[in-house]
Amino acid sequence: METPTYIVLSRQLGLSRQMDVVANNLANTNTPGFKAEGMVFSEYLIKAEKPVKLSYVQDLASYRDLREGGLQPTGNDLDVAIQGKGYFVVQTPDGPRYTRNGRFQLNAAGEVVNNEGFRVMAGGAPLIINTDDGPINIAGDGTVSADRTQGGNTPTIYGKLDVVDFANEAALKPVSGTVFASDEVPVQLTADKFKVQQGMIEGSNVESIREMTSMIWVQRNYQAAQKFLEGEHERMRRAVNYIIPSA
Repeated sequence: METPTYIVLSRQLGLSRQMDVVANNLANTNTPGFKAEGMVFSEYLIKAEKPVKLSYVQDLASYRDLREGGLQPTGNDLDVAIQGKGYFVVQTPDGPRYTRNGRFQLNAAGEVVNNEGFRVMAGGAPLIINTDDGPINIAGDGTVSADRTQGGNTPTIYGKLDVVDFANEAALKPVSGTVFASDEVPVQLTADKFKVQQGMIEGSNVESIREMTSMIWVQRNYQAAQKFLEGEHERMRRAVNYIIPSA
């Protein structure tokens, strides 16, 4: 008698999880380098006492949309975006982590850091810049230098941004914001695989209208499931009252 209730409850649990994912996508519509997520559902069959199978809903996994976001100009010399494959490397207390969010800045020590304060790596070492050397230039291959040519001096080269990739990019694990961890050893990319754009950031690839539509769809389906549960509860109440009439 309670089987329909359990089946619908499994559907509601899946919808609740899907709503969390959609809400998180919408909250990060304007987060640089953010990749939208989605849910993967599957049918979960259970053998009943009779020769039939009961079909439940299982939220099997989530996936990440790895498409590039659009480039947005910022005018900030330390903002960079990757066109093509690859991730910047940042050093955290837990080891190297990876991000496509190139909104960088200088800390008090002259180190280039991301918006969470993690140091940006270049050639396997933190990238340090002396602002007295002049305007900063970042080439397409990630080489960072200061323009000191006006006085006949040669440019000061600080290093080349580490840009890496992974054989299984989908296996990256989000750890904070747009920063990811990996159990896989990254591969340093050659300059023909990507291009670094200075003064720009990669925007979120979230499609806000699509996510709003998904939110409405999830809400309506959840409400429909709830209406069914209320009807099922009323049906069971009437059945009990019929079998055991009140004195």
